[in-house]
Amino acid sequence: MKRIFFCLSLVILTAVYAAGQKKFVYGSNAEAGQYVHVNGISLYYEIYGSGHPLLIMHGNGGSIYDLRNQIKEFAKYYKVVAVDSRAQGLSTDSDQELSFSLMASDMDQLLDSLKIDSAYVLGWSDGAIIGLELALKYPAKVAKLIADGANFVPDSTALPADMIRDMKNTTFAKLDSASQRNIIMHSHFPQRAGIIYDKLNRLDLYHPNFTIEQLNSIETPTLVMAGDHDIIIDTHTLKLFHSLPNAELCIIPGASHGLLLERPALANEIILKFLQRPFKEIR
Repeated sequence: MKRIFFCLSLVILTAVYAAGQKKFVYGSNAEAGQYVHVNGISLYYEIYGSGHPLLIMHGNGGSIYDLRNQIKEFAKYYKVVAVDSRAQGLSTDSDQELSFSLMASDMDQLLDSLKIDSAYVLGWSDGAIIGLELALKYPAKVAKLIADGANFVPDSTALPADMIRDMKNTTFAKLDSASQRNIIMHSHFPQRAGIIYDKLNRLDLYHPNFTIEQLNSIETPTLVMAGDHDIIIDTHTLKLFHSLPNAELCIIPGASHGLLLERPALANEIILKFLQRPFKEIR
């Protein structure tokens, strides 16, 4: 998710912990969780189910928990590898600046450590951008890609101008003390919470920067998804779809950037059909 969903994710996660309604929480399950050392950090992941591997990646400021509806459903059919991207969830951070290229390298090394040569990939928002990077730089690793709520450039053709302006004017130091305390309190690494907040903000402010030629070169069968009220501008989503040579387009009605939370049954049904049937080029 983009920054505007960060606080919402934290509130939901806290509520579930407090309610104690489950024996475990996706994203904090000691039985399923493991770490792998990649690119100078410890990357946290959880594995559920069996079958063909399905790598699942959350959005900016989120965690594995954000994709709980997808993990639960797709673990019936696949070996789901759900990951906390670096500096988020339970994964650690380093002094390196965040980039989608670096994060794709993290995922490539994770798959290598699990001896996975090829996987289906489902990414939401920033996770979808990482998926595009994987398909571009490590094409053999991505059998099919579902890119939900992805932008391929960070300018006003992709994101609302007021959102970009707010991101430029927002740093951890400029937040009020109550907001700062809230971010620190909910961080797994409170001593670095302010640093991580600013790094995640800069990530979406200055990245990604795919060229049309790069997108044209991605041959991975891809399902481009978005909500009909997505924060990603609809014409940008359409341009992404047209720029990928082997793509299908799905716009979910009555949904925003958080469609995987808002319309999980419909989204999961469409994703499952895309994964289970052979990709067919339509002319």
